Amino acid sequence: MKLSVDIHKEEFDSVVGTDIEVISTIFLNFPSDINGVYEFELMNSVINLDSFRDQMEEQGFQIKDSSLFVFGKMKIRIEGVKGADFKFIEGDYRIGRKQYHTWPYTLEKGDIVCMCGGNLSFLAGYYASVIIVAEGNHRVTLTFDTDEALPIDIFNKDSTTRAHSKVIEYEHTISPGKMFNFEIFQEYLSAGRKVIKNE
Repeated sequence: MKLSVDIHKEEFDSVVGTDIEVISTIFLNFPSDINGVYEFELMNSVINLDSFRDQMEEQGFQIKDSSLFVFGKMKIRIEGVKGADFKFIEGDYRIGRKQYHTWPYTLEKGDIVCMCGGNLSFLAGYYASVIIVAEGNHRVTLTFDTDEALPIDIFNKDSTTRAHSKVIEYEHTISPGKMFNFEIFQEYLSAGRKVIKNE
């Protein structure tokens, strides 16, 4: 069952994180202008449910535990975005090479900061720290499939061990794909840009 939870009344990183010593994988996009709505995905992340139990029950999802480990992809939608700062770390988190990307913004009283991070989905060996700045009247929605989530008690070793067993190891592709394979490109596209036969 698909579930959507509005978390805008709470601090983002007090709701979404990885309290069970698992590093999330983060799926980012890079529009030319981040203002307005920004969406991205996290995999292997924990949601603190204390303030959202009513919303979940209204959608037909009953849960007794205080947290939910979403091992599948969770979509995050932030509305009212003003800008963001991203930090990318290659290799070791403390001493690795750092690179930054920013979408400029002006801080105003009442603005909200949403922070999270994870291993980059599209580059092996990179970690991304994400800080998104939104207006005070922002909205943050988490959407995930309950079949790809597990209720947990982060203070119970058996519960966290069960969560660890569900972690999805995201595998980066080392394949160049089809279009960077010269033989496939030649066979299926010939001289133009129109595919000339089925695989």
